[in-house]
Amino acid sequence: MITVKRILLILFIIFGCLVSIKARDRKEIKGVLITASCDTLHGYLKKTSEKRQFETIQFRMMSEFEYEEYCPLFIEAFISDEFSLISHKIKINNVDQYIFIKKIYDGTMNLYFSRLDLNSDLINDYYDLFFVEIEEGLVIQLHKQFLIRTLMAIFNDSDCALAEIDTEKFDYYYYKDSKLIDLFTTYDSCQPPGLVIKPDPKKTKTLRPWSFR
Repeated sequence: MITVKRILLILFIIFGCLVSIKARDRKEIKGVLITASCDTLHGYLKKTSEKRQFETIQFRMMSEFEYEEYCPLFIEAFISDEFSLISHKIKINNVDQYIFIKKIYDGTMNLYFSRLDLNSDLINDYYDLFFVEIEEGLVIQLHKQFLIRTLMAIFNDSDCALAEIDTEKFDYYYYKDSKLIDLFTTYDSCQPPGLVIKPDPKKTKTLRPWSFR
């Protein structure tokens, strides 16, 4: 015979399981991991500090309970409904390294972001990096020292978008996520439908120190 105590115990166990599942959901993000060998793994990315996410991520497949650590050298991308991470090669202290960069704006030109760890051996200029994917294979770094010049070169075909760039506010810290996203949203709204971006070769060439293929 089922007593009231047993019913309450069963309900307590069920409630505990539901709380545990929700807690796990808050600490991980469901998505797809694409490896460098083009394998597609469905599972969950563990939420971590953005300061560390540029160099490694922790991911578990649907059928697994333990996380495995992955570095960007062996990963193409992680794609979820919330955001996407892609692996990208960058030169740090004259050494080629792969890092994860996070997509923060999806449009005619995609905008990415990476937050590097100041406690590492990297120079301070590589803390809080923004990248622009102009077209397949061409990713430009928005370096704080040349931010305005780079933005003006990127928006060179749109007087409407150029008008939004505040040349008096050339400081890198003025153009944080929200400000840069506003600029790229403006650029998209200025463009006629079906426009194909064709960067000026001469102006793009001047950006080579901050451009990576």
